[in-house]
Amino acid sequence: MAADTPQKPRKSKLQFIHAALDILATTGSVKALTIDRLCRQLGISKGSFYWHFKGRAELIEAVVDFWADEFQQSIHQNIRQASDNEPSRTFEELVSFWLSSNFAQLDQVMRNWARQEAAVAKAVQQADLLLMDFVSQQIVAMGHQQTEAQYRARLLIAVGIAEPQISHLPHPGSLHETVNWVAKKVLS
Repeated sequence: MAADTPQKPRKSKLQFIHAALDILATTGSVKALTIDRLCRQLGISKGSFYWHFKGRAELIEAVVDFWADEFQQSIHQNIRQASDNEPSRTFEELVSFWLSSNFAQLDQVMRNWARQEAAVAKAVQQADLLLMDFVSQQIVAMGHQQTEAQYRARLLIAVGIAEPQISHLPHPGSLHETVNWVAKKVLS
């Protein structure tokens, strides 16, 4: 390489994982997550990919592990910070996140994929348990007993998961208004 040709900085393993999640969310398909597509999206060569991963299977494993743990926890942390740790505002932030990001599409991809692969099913279960714990803690902080909080958390999570899949059904206001209405009813 010529001395005056700047070398591109190597992408981190985390950048590959984030780009892979983006591909899953935007395409809605696990099959669309190919090494070629990932490298094109990141603007790098396959050699850079193989620096971090032995192959697609190792990438998939890293994506699934990250999604089930660090990704979910970072979402919950960001929601807590955006709401200034105020439980009632936490739910507004949670609903906004569910509806304003590509998370609903990614969540649907992961749940569909979980029907076919045990490792992904385990990751979805882990992510759901983190969410259940996060939501029920917020409901307890609002003054509800633990058992009641778990019932309410299950209902709110069910709505959050299902709403993107039934968004074709008529609702009186915007999708955001509808989900916020449900959240307020569940939390009152």
